[in-house]
Amino acid sequence: MFNIEIAERVCEWRKHPCTLVCIRRDDWPGNEFGLWLPEDIKVSGKSVWNNWEHVPAQRFERRGDGWITWTLRQPRFMLEAAARVEEESECLRYRYTFTNTGDTVLEGLGTQTCFQLFNAPQFISIDTERYWASLDGRWRTLSSVPAEDREQSPDPRRLSFLRAGVRSERTVIPRHKFPSATMPQAAHHPLLAAESFDRRRCVGVAASRFRMIFNNNDPILRCLHSESFPIEKVAPGQSAVQEAIVLFANGDHEQLLERYRSLATGFETGAVDGTAGVSSSC
Repeated sequence: MFNIEIAERVCEWRKHPCTLVCIRRDDWPGNEFGLWLPEDIKVSGKSVWNNWEHVPAQRFERRGDGWITWTLRQPRFMLEAAARVEEESECLRYRYTFTNTGDTVLEGLGTQTCFQLFNAPQFISIDTERYWASLDGRWRTLSSVPAEDREQSPDPRRLSFLRAGVRSERTVIPRHKFPSATMPQAAHHPLLAAESFDRRRCVGVAASRFRMIFNNNDPILRCLHSESFPIEKVAPGQSAVQEAIVLFANGDHEQLLERYRSLATGFETGAVDGTAGVSSSC
């Protein structure tokens, strides 16, 4: 059902080709979904690798167990990015494994992954009227965010929603360097979903221990994000994992949510203090 291709794509919003994990479903012709796996890697809140400043040709390997993997080696850590399609579950899982190869504790390890709809025209929603999220505890479209909130953003097509409990003040937080804003509505679930034109197909992304969800929806950048808390600490010789899932359903967002419930148990657990994730040793 699924076809996975690794491609080097030139994007209008990047100065050089970027490695893209391309995902196609045989029964959804004309739609190609993409993953920048990852788009950014941070240590102690500082980017140490990203695909907008570097020329990061990623050489993914295909393993016999179905995983595709790419490894980045840095002086103090190693990161493995991995993804695998589960045909029967109609999903793609991806994960990042940080391994501390140095002799001091590493803190604030994080990634950002871009799930792209640019080449999936049936799922692009110009006014976000078919993008669904649980905001303030109610499943609703992003288009339902009040106009007075959107208008406070430098670019109202780029909206972020922090996980409930991360911050106490409910106000718009604009960011001007990359024009966008965090809205006052709180995200109560990691799943951010996009329905097709006829609402008979749906796709979405959800990260474990999620910190925020957001979307970009300008003419050349159309993507969905569900991002995890940073991993708080990893001791020398230890590893920790961030994971997420991309879900597909022949149905609307409610069918996609049911699939999430059967495949991503425990994803909502984890820290909500805005700084710490939960690390696990491998």
